[in-house]
Amino acid sequence: MNRRLQPLDDPTLGLGEGSAPGIPAVDTWVGDFGSSEIDDGYDELMRAVRRFLDHVAAAKPEAGTIQALTSDLDAWSDRLGRDAVPEREQYFSRRFDLPNRGQSLVPTFRPLEADRDHVVGVTRFGRYYLGGNGAAHGGAIPLLFDEVLGWLAGTGGRAPCRTAYLHVDFRSVTPIGRDLRVEAHFVKEEGRKRILRGLLLDGERVCAEADGLFVELLPGQP
Repeated sequence: MNRRLQPLDDPTLGLGEGSAPGIPAVDTWVGDFGSSEIDDGYDELMRAVRRFLDHVAAAKPEAGTIQALTSDLDAWSDRLGRDAVPEREQYFSRRFDLPNRGQSLVPTFRPLEADRDHVVGVTRFGRYYLGGNGAAHGGAIPLLFDEVLGWLAGTGGRAPCRTAYLHVDFRSVTPIGRDLRVEAHFVKEEGRKRILRGLLLDGERVCAEADGLFVELLPGQP
């Protein structure tokens, strides 16, 4: 059998959480963005959401399951709608005390080592990010780079910044359902400009690399 086609025959592809969620965040990486005494289980909610999305992507549900799930989700949406708050008060992507800022949009990233100018960590693309034949969707990879590079660009006491340019080269297939290494570092800073570079690796094999330009916000800029 062609090894490249094997992922198509595995119904559990990309459903395991792997080791990435269990790796503790590096204190310096989290600490630059503040911490919180809140212990309300929101990170577990995001873990459940990510797991749910992976299983939605992997499933071929029967009509009864689809109808029941749709009804349940609509009911939960209505309930959450009563708790809607302005953007700056929401938890999603703004809980800097939690891994991935408490959001489920980007694949889970856990730093192993980090300082003001570099970070090395682990990521894992679940079934939700499947593009086809066991490979991650090409659009999910720039999303990961923008998150990691952008986060590093604003660490170490630096002022907030925005992505001005992000170039990604795809060097080889990025597999889902496997722990991958992410490396990011500063190349240089020029005034308000911050230039960074990132790598995504499967073992020694480079899956993708990125160059990003981030620009420091002026006072009052959103």
